[in-house]
Amino acid sequence: MAIDQDNKIFQLAESLVNESNRNIFLTGKAGTGKTTFLKHIRQHCIKQIAVTAPTGVAAINAGGATIHSFFQLPLSPFMPEARGFMQNDSMVNKHSLLGRMRLNNEKRKVLQQLELLIIDEISMVRCDTLDAIDTVLRHFRYRNSEPFGGVQVLFIGDMFQLPPIIPDNEWNLLRDFYSSPYFFDSQVMRQFPPVYIEFQKIYRQSDEKFIHLLNEVRHNNLSDAGMELLNSRYDPWFELSSNDGYIFLTTHNYKSDSTNAEELAKLRQKTFSFKAEVTGEFSDKAYPADEKLELKVGAQVMFVKNDKERVKRYFNGKIGTVTKIEDDAIFVQCKYEDDEIEVSKETWENVRYSVDKQTQQLEEEVIGKFVQYPLRLAWAITIHKSQGLTFDKAVIDAGRAFAPGQVYVALSRCTSLNGIVLKSQITPSGLQTDKKIIEFFGHSTTEESLQEQLYQSKKIYQQSLLLALYDFTATIKQCSALNKIVKDNKAAYNAELLLWLDEVEKALNALQTVADKFKLQLNKLFITDELPEENNAIQQRLHSAAGYFIKQLDELMETLKQSPASTDSKMHAKAYNDNLKEVFVLLAEKKYLLQSCIEDFSVNRYYSFKKDFVAPPFYVNAYATASEQKTETPHPDLHKKLRELRNKICEQKNLPIYYVANSATIDEMAFYLPQNLDEIVKIKGFGQAKAKQYGYLFLEVINEYCNEHNVTSSIAGKQSKKERKQKTETVKEDTKNVSYTLFREGNSVEEIAKLRNLAIGTIEGHLIFYIKRGMILIHELVEQEKIVSIQPHIEHFENGASITSIKEKLGDNISYSEIRMVLAAREWERTKGKTDKED
Repeated sequence: MAIDQDNKIFQLAESLVNESNRNIFLTGKAGTGKTTFLKHIRQHCIKQIAVTAPTGVAAINAGGATIHSFFQLPLSPFMPEARGFMQNDSMVNKHSLLGRMRLNNEKRKVLQQLELLIIDEISMVRCDTLDAIDTVLRHFRYRNSEPFGGVQVLFIGDMFQLPPIIPDNEWNLLRDFYSSPYFFDSQVMRQFPPVYIEFQKIYRQSDEKFIHLLNEVRHNNLSDAGMELLNSRYDPWFELSSNDGYIFLTTHNYKSDSTNAEELAKLRQKTFSFKAEVTGEFSDKAYPADEKLELKVGAQVMFVKNDKERVKRYFNGKIGTVTKIEDDAIFVQCKYEDDEIEVSKETWENVRYSVDKQTQQLEEEVIGKFVQYPLRLAWAITIHKSQGLTFDKAVIDAGRAFAPGQVYVALSRCTSLNGIVLKSQITPSGLQTDKKIIEFFGHSTTEESLQEQLYQSKKIYQQSLLLALYDFTATIKQCSALNKIVKDNKAAYNAELLLWLDEVEKALNALQTVADKFKLQLNKLFITDELPEENNAIQQRLHSAAGYFIKQLDELMETLKQSPASTDSKMHAKAYNDNLKEVFVLLAEKKYLLQSCIEDFSVNRYYSFKKDFVAPPFYVNAYATASEQKTETPHPDLHKKLRELRNKICEQKNLPIYYVANSATIDEMAFYLPQNLDEIVKIKGFGQAKAKQYGYLFLEVINEYCNEHNVTSSIAGKQSKKERKQKTETVKEDTKNVSYTLFREGNSVEEIAKLRNLAIGTIEGHLIFYIKRGMILIHELVEQEKIVSIQPHIEHFENGASITSIKEKLGDNISYSEIRMVLAAREWERTKGKTDKED
């Protein structure tokens, strides 16, 4: 269905989406065009959009992602307040939710760039789920005082249809915080009610009597005349016959499955089986069609996808009969049509949202595909699966409707009353409609009211865009995060960097101080009734301010290009490079958007600039080979050669530098000049195993240098590891700490076990203790390939459970200890993430 150009409510809804930042609840009776509107917005909205839905099938049909996967929410109920909350795995609150989340930089960027979030089938979304979404967006967008962190949300659905599912035990936990399970009773919706828009014009039905009857069923106020009219369609003896075009709607899966199987078995034709092609990531719970489709000539089928051809031959829900089956096509004949439809396979895509690093625009990345004929057996279907479909003829068995709205969903699928047959009588008890929904729908908005709200919302939206232009919070937060990375690992970076980063952070804070003063001026100018786009005084202030801030941002960007960072760790260099580039891109994007104010500001101009932004090149590398580290050493040339050798080994074997020789090890070799294996094991970071593996390579460089410069070893003046060990033994030290000290001196697990006369498993247990505390990195003990193999199997592992099942899946190549080490690293990451957020 195309957008109805004469439908003013459609046009007002589109304007509110595009020209305001108001949250919108878009509803309407079945067949009023809600799905059409969603597709239109996806294709024509100027904002950065993500589409979500509560179930996998609904998400695939809407062309988006499930709510829980997009926001990485746990399945546990969310408690909106700490009051009465006891920490356990059966529920989460704000702190435990954020503490558990592990969003990578890409996912954080998606949330930060998001401007419009669409939630389809909102009737099935729980109140606590919406508050959890609100919590996540506020936190990761650094906008804690704004609902959904400043993201505009478009809720689409009909509350009179299928409700949210919430088990009694979970509702018992939540009822103290919510007056109902529905989304509109979430705390964020109570505090910030959305604009209410109801589509009135019905496109599915044209019979006024039937439309009136549906309206009575929808609002649970069925009159005696309506009940009589409805039950006039009651025929308990009606039998489906082959190819009569009727579909049987029932409340339970087993009924629809058994009906389809029985009817298919009656056909004396060859059975053809078509298996779907599933590639990439595609959950079986989100399959939009049968994974294994079994058909016979003569089978009644239903299309489960809209035709993508310009001349639409079929739609989602259209009924027909299979007339012919060939290798690469199925032919279906629909009643009252002259031509057969040749049906080919269709592709459904599972998407993930990402951000283009150059343009900073949200992109839909296809991560999985489901390819199958868009057909299913259609003698019967459940009412739940029929939501959103349209039928000319239906036999309805809703006498045992177990959920509010099921009867309405079933009846409203049909185009006319004459096409309905009731297998069971509808009773008043079957027309359940929650009083909460009736009460909520008393907020319906008139067209005149929407016109007024649109103007005021446009004004507020333009003001918010301008104020956001002069808000550098996200950049400051990113710079602070970078500063923390460096300070937490300051031994890995040069001392000069700390001072430089502090100066950059001070400059950003100073810029924000000036911006805050300018925002005060803007707020004074906003008092008029004019839209900012049409206010000359505001436009003049924007012209002059843009010039000033663009110059400041240019200077800051040049400063970032002069980064003095230097580290001999590729891992630390990458962390620094990536985070510094993120700061640079944020500044570059802000500068580019400010240029939209050099001439007259408008929303369209602003978004035109935003869409055209491309991140400028930024070349900074903190790795020591690109920027030599300064070091205090009597033999700088040797120090350089040793570093070069170490880097070469690491590059060839793809190892982090501490596997071979860290900075302290290089420093000691260049200072003490060991001449043989016995001497090199006295160097910090070298044990017997490492000396045998890499020692000769370093000794060759050292001996050559000593011969050239006529210098000799000074290792005799270095305190031996044995002497240090004896000293520590005079103090009663924790046995785990002894193992940790020996490990840091470069000894392998086997060497430590031999030195201490303890089992290897005992030593591994000691080191796991320090992995949990972040004092040993997992890569120091477990190979990267093994880490990658183990991680998917521990995603849902709970502490205290047995790891035997994990070990059985991974096989003999991976040990129990290696699994425990990866679990310990996960525990450290969770603890560290929680601490960071609390700080």
